Amino acid sequence: MPSETDVFQGDQCRIRVCTGGYFHMHSDDPNEISLNAISSALSRLCRFTGHLMDGIEIYSVAEHSVLVSYLLEKMGAPAEVIFQGLMHDASEAYVADIAAPFKGEIGNYYAVEAKVMARIKDRYLLNDKFDYRVKLADWYALFIEARNIVCPNEEELATWQGYAEHGEKSQEFQFGVQCWLPSEAKRQFLIRYAQVQDMMLEVDDR
Repeated sequence: MPSETDVFQGDQCRIRVCTGGYFHMHSDDPNEISLNAISSALSRLCRFTGHLMDGIEIYSVAEHSVLVSYLLEKMGAPAEVIFQGLMHDASEAYVADIAAPFKGEIGNYYAVEAKVMARIKDRYLLNDKFDYRVKLADWYALFIEARNIVCPNEEELATWQGYAEHGEKSQEFQFGVQCWLPSEAKRQFLIRYAQVQDMMLEVDDR
């Protein structure tokens, strides 16, 4: 396994993706990014670093992304912003998910994540800066998910960062979580992707 002294440079700074081929950290090749790879990887990545309540097998980043997109639709956001919500965690397909409180403690993780996300934004013609509502929906999703699969105690949730601004507000949305297994999470992510693309086309055709 890698050690603290290992250094990956040049062509070795890469990962083998589940759909075949490699994703190179320092490449600009758009063909290294694919919707199939993103949906596959996100469907297998567990939110909350796997710390879910007993009896829950998995809650994937793919399902979280779908939830965020539906929250944005409920909030009245336009199709372009809903698409941003669906894709907002797509970089985690290549750099994995790390518990939010620790991200800032891990070297230049944010810079690496931003570089990967910039490539994804170019690949899917996403705005360089996401709409502020994406972050709001992400917060609402966090507390919806937490109540269902992590911490059902509202008093404890009230101690979490962001609760005062978003925790109570999140209760206004009538969304739950399904805890899809990876194959279903991937399928639902791709379905939602197609739906949002159709919504964007409808806007362009007007």
